[in-house]
Amino acid sequence: MKKLFCAILAIFASASIFAATMNQKVRSVPKDILEKVFSQPKENLPQLVKSLVNGVSGESAKVKVLHDWICDNIAYDTDMYFSGRVSDQDYESVLKKKKGVCAGYTNLMSAMCYYAGVEAFGVMGYSKGFGYAGKLGKQTDHAWNVVKIGSSWKLVDVTWDAGYVDWKTWIKHYSDEWFFLPPEQFIYSHLPEKEEYQYLKNPISAEQFVKEPYVAGKFFRYGFSLGKNIPDYTTIISGEAEFDFGLSGSGVSVNSLIHDKNSGRNVEGASWITRSPSSIAAKFDVPDKKDYRALLFAKKTAEVRYSDRFSIGQFEGQIVPGVEKLFAEKKITKVEYEHFMGAFFKVDENGFYYQSEDLFATGRNNAILKIFKLLGMNPDYFEPVLDFVIKADDSYDGFGSTGKYPYAYMNYDSATNTRLVSPAASSLKKGETVRFEIVSKDFSGIGVSVAGALERLSKDPKTGAFVGELTVGDVEQVVVYGTKNGKNYSGLWFYTVE
Repeated sequence: MKKLFCAILAIFASASIFAATMNQKVRSVPKDILEKVFSQPKENLPQLVKSLVNGVSGESAKVKVLHDWICDNIAYDTDMYFSGRVSDQDYESVLKKKKGVCAGYTNLMSAMCYYAGVEAFGVMGYSKGFGYAGKLGKQTDHAWNVVKIGSSWKLVDVTWDAGYVDWKTWIKHYSDEWFFLPPEQFIYSHLPEKEEYQYLKNPISAEQFVKEPYVAGKFFRYGFSLGKNIPDYTTIISGEAEFDFGLSGSGVSVNSLIHDKNSGRNVEGASWITRSPSSIAAKFDVPDKKDYRALLFAKKTAEVRYSDRFSIGQFEGQIVPGVEKLFAEKKITKVEYEHFMGAFFKVDENGFYYQSEDLFATGRNNAILKIFKLLGMNPDYFEPVLDFVIKADDSYDGFGSTGKYPYAYMNYDSATNTRLVSPAASSLKKGETVRFEIVSKDFSGIGVSVAGALERLSKDPKTGAFVGELTVGDVEQVVVYGTKNGKNYSGLWFYTVE
């Protein structure tokens, strides 16, 4: 039997709070059944499943409840994973320990589907999860489920939907990202050992799987599609690289960045997004010869979302004093204060505080949202949806220490038809005269603050572009603003001034 190491999802490891909805039936199981299933799994699993699917109509809905219960009750066994010795992953052992690795999640899901009358089995294969470095190992590293709904086979990865691993700590974070994701989308992150379990009309090879970038399930659910020009998992460049992606619908904000693979340091001014109503063009470049990760991010524009992790310095030095001040000023109640302070746990090894997730703790979760808002925390958390390695070839030394592109604000990230023509740079020089040219159907007017006052650009009657030649004053930043009503201007992006 092959030794199965389980790939955990840890792509730019951080999540956002209160994003997906878990079925409330997972908390409606009678207490006696719940207690017995963890002490005597074999005898009591049928009763647990019966309780969960009772009154649930349809195979898909039944599988979703089982998926949610596992996500809510089974933790990832990081100790076992990092020891390199995986054992006892039958469903009984997993329930008794209340934790497992991917094989355990998969076996439990298969067993619960069996008692629910749904045909299901586990699939072994390879994945672009934790530890993936652009090539396949000698043995499979992950497992997931296939379930039969009607006459169709559906794919489910309960392990990745239960949470994520940051450094060596498992963080519970529920998702339905990998629940019934279509095979043609699932294949960008999961490669079955047996070709038949790809469920594709034209199966791909292992070489093709390795060549392609990591594409998250959320990429497709946000409405993105891959064009003809997509990055390789390891993309070698000799200068600026541009990739095109489709984006259907509206209400999605998009941004991007690159960061140093070794230090994790983000590189400012190394990427830029240009939007059109149905597509985006993503430009990336590197400053030097190091290896970098390039990432594309997205969020629903109208959705208020916060990160679920904070550095120890930020949490203890800024957030906690801020919460204590809110309580002292009676802007929050004692209960809200206690809810918030009890909602986070510290991991010294990682250097972070994390939120302890409980999607059903309504009072606590509302208190967290209220306090974040009162503290002025950034509610615009973006999720990573595409990830690849990018580095310079032998002939290219990178763009240097000065950034290459401007620094975008949220208002530009959410724009759907705005294009910067010039100046396409990260910085401007004091005293120089610069030609600004911006094409936009999102905004009725464009203004630039080059010397402390807003200078409105004129609209070229032939091209429709907003244009103007302006001289950079003695300022630290030059900010480009947009207005939709001719009165209220909001920042779109800015340049630093040398």
